[in-house]
Amino acid sequence: METMPDASLKDLLSTGYFYEDLKTYTASTEIDLSSYSRNYAIPYLSKLLELNKGSGEINGNEILTLAIDCLTKAKDEELAESIFELKSITASEIDSNEIVLYQLGLGDRSRLRACRQKSQSAQTLSKLLVSIIKMFKLSEGAPKRGSGKGVRRVIDAGPELPEPL
Repeated sequence: METMPDASLKDLLSTGYFYEDLKTYTASTEIDLSSYSRNYAIPYLSKLLELNKGSGEINGNEILTLAIDCLTKAKDEELAESIFELKSITASEIDSNEIVLYQLGLGDRSRLRACRQKSQSAQTLSKLLVSIIKMFKLSEGAPKRGSGKGVRRVIDAGPELPEPL
């Protein structure tokens, strides 16, 4: 059985993510990936989702909702794999929306805004995921038998991400 990856609290503070919350963390000088994800990353993504809803920028919420669901439902041993799968999905979402933005030019402003919001949400999520991967020194191993169940299970159970406009 693999041990849960952990990261130095000092290193995590240097990322700027959750600085105020982590500053008061006194349980130890390190935190494991599961605790970090459940206590800091998921609440952060939930706040972003609520901020988007409050400001009327709901177009980027699909990727945030998917990330929250995947991280919430992932078992501890699937968490690192789910993070890499989310990173891949996020990169694809950014690419597809950036292509659509380029193709639209200055045409339909509502479609431009929707693609821009989707791309920005995906970029925000991508930065968080990359930070987690670096700080916890996660490495993407060779796919194991039955791998991919974490994010795939959530995608299959939940609503599908819509195609770019």
